[in-house]
Amino acid sequence: MATLRFAVPDVAAQRAFWDAMASWLGWTPARTQDGTAAYTGAGLGLVFTPGAPGASASAPVTVTLEAPSPAAVVRLKDLLQAHHPRSIVSGSEEGLKFQDPAGLMWEYARPPV
Repeated sequence: MATLRFAVPDVAAQRAFWDAMASWLGWTPARTQDGTAAYTGAGLGLVFTPGAPGASASAPVTVTLEAPSPAAVVRLKDLLQAHHPRSIVSGSEEGLKFQDPAGLMWEYARPPV
């Protein structure tokens, strides 16, 4: 399993956002005692740690998470629209781009054919 670690300015805001996202994606939140927020699912681990973001605005990075189907993309878009509407950057049946509270860019898309 690969683990991605991101320094974020507000771990509590990340946790609030990603606890819901993890549930919607079928991922599992890992209970941590060290001030981090961690999640596992689909062979990937995400860990958000306290600190300044590592990427600069001039070099944005988008992390793509693979959706199992076009219906899964639509479902996640509907859930984000209902609970975090300002997080959506763009979206279609093919893929959804969203931004989390730390400003990290994410894409949820079906695999290329």
